[in-house]
Amino acid sequence: MSLFERLAEIAGTRARSPALACRDERLTYSELLDAVERRAALLDGADLVPLEGSEPIAFVVDFFAARLRGIPSVSHPPHTPASLRSARERAIRSAARAPADASVFYSSGSVGPSKAVPLSEANLLAAALAFSSWNEVGREDRLAIGLSPAQIFGFARGVLNALLLGAEAVFFAPRRDPLAEAERLGATAVLLPTALLCLAARHSSRVRMSALRCGGGLPRESDADAIESIRGVPVRSGYGMTESSGLGARQPADRPRRKGSSGPAAPGMEVAIVGEDGCALDAGEPGEVRLRGSAVFRGYLSDGDADPFDARGGLRTGDAGSIDEEGELHVRGRLDFALRSGDRILCAEEVEAAIGEHPGVAEAAAVPMGRSFGVLVVLRDASAALMEEIRAHAGDRLPEFARPRRLVSVPSIPRTASGKPDRIAASEWLSRTPSRG
Repeated sequence: MSLFERLAEIAGTRARSPALACRDERLTYSELLDAVERRAALLDGADLVPLEGSEPIAFVVDFFAARLRGIPSVSHPPHTPASLRSARERAIRSAARAPADASVFYSSGSVGPSKAVPLSEANLLAAALAFSSWNEVGREDRLAIGLSPAQIFGFARGVLNALLLGAEAVFFAPRRDPLAEAERLGATAVLLPTALLCLAARHSSRVRMSALRCGGGLPRESDADAIESIRGVPVRSGYGMTESSGLGARQPADRPRRKGSSGPAAPGMEVAIVGEDGCALDAGEPGEVRLRGSAVFRGYLSDGDADPFDARGGLRTGDAGSIDEEGELHVRGRLDFALRSGDRILCAEEVEAAIGEHPGVAEAAAVPMGRSFGVLVVLRDASAALMEEIRAHAGDRLPEFARPRRLVSVPSIPRTASGKPDRIAASEWLSRTPSRG
């Protein structure tokens, strides 16, 4: 069954039910299907369909229209410069590996330039329906999506997961209090980038919502605890990549959230931890996370990008992690931004988490600098005394080799289009900015 056929099947039983909403625009399932078919009729002669991340409903309609006509599509995140859009479209048109059923999304760019990731019908269908057996989304649900559909987490885990199970997907722009804003939309659950959980944690009003699902890294424990204990909303995060259609591991809704865990492997996925020799490691041993499954793509669009697969066909993620005795994945961070000392590895994300435990730190971004780390911090109360406290806190919480060599106060953390810390930009900032309080 294709993605369009699945949508049409749902629309056959949910014709008048709400399907999509964004601001003042709303579509029922019947109206969505009609819009897709009308748009598909206008695609004669098209060889590539641009998907506009700044216009969520048009994005979804164009995506399904492209799928109906068998035309490749390309996702453009909001605010993508016109020159970059044109360059990406030219590259896709000239690529030898652009299958007709591909929708091209772009990797987060957290360790270098974004890569073109072609995802097939089978990849996206597997990702959209993977959690159907967990009964997380029902036909009476309204899922508020607080990120662009151009991000694979928002599209596969949000849009497709909702629409292909008969629920409603409502797009909104999170501002002061994402949970209250989602509740005013009548949402039963909300999907947010992890970076925005701090906004939800600042407020104390309880909201009626079954879950907050986040992506783009593990949430800070203090934020997740506040949202669960004060606001009454279970927080569930997971692990995935653009290359795996956003699928990997996920914390289930039917068990308590475990600190530092991304949950067990998602249905249909194999998650393994591999050592430097390429051999699988036992429970608790740290190594590189590898993924296999029907949601994993077949290779990058550009011939210039390295082969991302190992000899067994596992996707080399570049992330350090381990699997615990309960079979749950614990992701430590990117190997490209880690330091080694003897047999010890410490990732930038772990440094951020340790420093972020200080109550005076709102956000942090760490990068290796020589034999130690440099850290950008957003302070809740900027002062020289507070910076000294944070330095002392880091000295207590981190091994000597990982204690920050430079600590710089900044008004905000630079981020990639997917909301993750932009460590390349952070490294440049640390290199040219004097340490200050």
